[in-house]
Amino acid sequence: MDGIVEFTQGPATEDFGDDKFRFAVEACPHGMVMTDAAGRIVLVNSEAERLFGYQRDELLGEPIEVLLPARMRDAHLQYRAAFARQPETRRLGTGRDLLGLRRDGSEFPIEIGLNPIATGQGTLVLGLIVDSSERKRTDRLKDEFVSTVSHELRTPLTSIAGSLGLLVGGAAGRLPPTATRLISIAQINSQRLVRLINDLLDIEKIESGQVAFKFQRLDARALVEQVIELNRGYADGFRVRMRLDATAAAETYADSDRLAQVVTNLLSNAIKFSPPDGEVAVTIEQRDQAVRIAVRDHGPGIPAEFRARIFEKFAQADAGDARQKGGSGLGLSIVKQIVTRLGGTIGFEDAAGGGTVFYCELPAWAQVAAREIDVERSADAARILLCEDDPDTACALREGLRPAGFGVDFAHSSGDAVARARAIPYAAIAVDLDLPGDDGVGLIRVLRAQPESYNTPIIAMSADGSWDRGEGETAKLNVLECLAKPVNVDRLAQVLKRGIGRRPNGRPRILHVDDDRQVLDLVARALGSAAYVVSAGSIEEAHSALTAQQFDLAILDVSLGAVSGLDLLPDLRSRDGAPMPVIVFSAHATDLAANAQIAVSLNKSGSSLKELVAAVHDRLMLQCSPAGAKST
Repeated sequence: MDGIVEFTQGPATEDFGDDKFRFAVEACPHGMVMTDAAGRIVLVNSEAERLFGYQRDELLGEPIEVLLPARMRDAHLQYRAAFARQPETRRLGTGRDLLGLRRDGSEFPIEIGLNPIATGQGTLVLGLIVDSSERKRTDRLKDEFVSTVSHELRTPLTSIAGSLGLLVGGAAGRLPPTATRLISIAQINSQRLVRLINDLLDIEKIESGQVAFKFQRLDARALVEQVIELNRGYADGFRVRMRLDATAAAETYADSDRLAQVVTNLLSNAIKFSPPDGEVAVTIEQRDQAVRIAVRDHGPGIPAEFRARIFEKFAQADAGDARQKGGSGLGLSIVKQIVTRLGGTIGFEDAAGGGTVFYCELPAWAQVAAREIDVERSADAARILLCEDDPDTACALREGLRPAGFGVDFAHSSGDAVARARAIPYAAIAVDLDLPGDDGVGLIRVLRAQPESYNTPIIAMSADGSWDRGEGETAKLNVLECLAKPVNVDRLAQVLKRGIGRRPNGRPRILHVDDDRQVLDLVARALGSAAYVVSAGSIEEAHSALTAQQFDLAILDVSLGAVSGLDLLPDLRSRDGAPMPVIVFSAHATDLAANAQIAVSLNKSGSSLKELVAAVHDRLMLQCSPAGAKST
């Protein structure tokens, strides 16, 4: 959801005559705004006036949406209705950008704390608003500094470590014992610095979204066996044995390279903290919904005072033994970020008999398949969610819709439907109004209230073909049509195509993904005369666009909050499955080399809009040429 100042809930004004309350509100160093049940502003402090450029009297009685950019107001109304049903303290804007709108029309990033307040007249909502412009600027400068220093150091350090290794190996002849010892110390420390730089680069790339994850069906046991073999030499250096306990294959859905990195980091930690002649045991357990990979050591354990911050960046225990082991303090932070991106969880516990068990749990492939996801759909099929309790009916509709270019996932209850619509950007949703034990109308209301599906095309299905029931739900909830059951598949396909829309003839179609709405608007205007531009402000919006239509070219911002625009690369395919050409236009583009799919990488700060337009023009012209047609 792109809405911002999410204030709602609670009846209208009441007398705030308490002087202590007024003094506290005015003394607050952050903006404070209170709203009533209708979303009208009933209280504003001086800092809020300064932030938004309004006088207090100009805001009192106005809807809270006046503080939002116009493009976000419709979405905000949907979110406000959802919040009214479940008012709770929330913090917004820390994981993704939220924007406020000043009186002069300018926008600025904000973070918000929402606090429902129960009163005798109902519930009011007090919002604490913080301008995050300076913090974001500082974070960006810090990230750029770390990245620059890391890149400048890695090349010379790698060269130094390699040269010292050659000297230790006798490349320059036999050295005196004292010189050999000193060079060995220098080599060990240079290698340690190289590992630190690599960890810094890894964490910076993951946080900025420059790491693309390629999910696939994996045999976790085979992958762990390979990682153990690759780390056996490292374990021998510490005189530590490694053992794998896994009796059967365990399949998961993950990125093989990233999962191997997770297991490698857990193994290296366990090896470092194991006593000489000790053993590190790795276990793999297949559960109903997850695959659990656990690494157990026989070390000193985790100090109690360190447990709460063990997965933080640069975190290291203060114990002398932990300091002697070295390391950057980034390994477990990297593991946590990767596992989170893989859709799993990471944790640790004390091991029986001493030591520690670190484990990660990832979605099991059987569970993914059991979610009734249409794994056989073609790459360019529009993805539909079918809320139908009868499996035979659902399967029949799926088979009937595939030839029409649709992939169909199932949800057999309202709870499943809501969860899947929140997790997957469906092109359309079909709802059986007669779900046993559920209210189909209520389900549609919930789907319309959540930001992920508030504007998704919805088709209703009913045994008698009725819908409105005299209450006008069709208009209120924006339902395309109510079809009588048993549903005619051809008719359903026609309604879906009408609701989703198809690719227009003529101009090329470009998908532009960027979380900066001003950049989206500028690029859309710059390219509007030559192409049809679809702007997506998040990876979810991009997935929705990709499920509904075909594109000729994509423009990607690398960093989209906690995710990366590069995560879309596997999904950017033409109708014949060939990679779709991509232009990277991002503040983090300088380290990305052109390849078979990425045509060019442009840095926002160093490239003009004119250069981007020229790159798009050149790529589209190449596609239209005979050579370009062959290459794509």
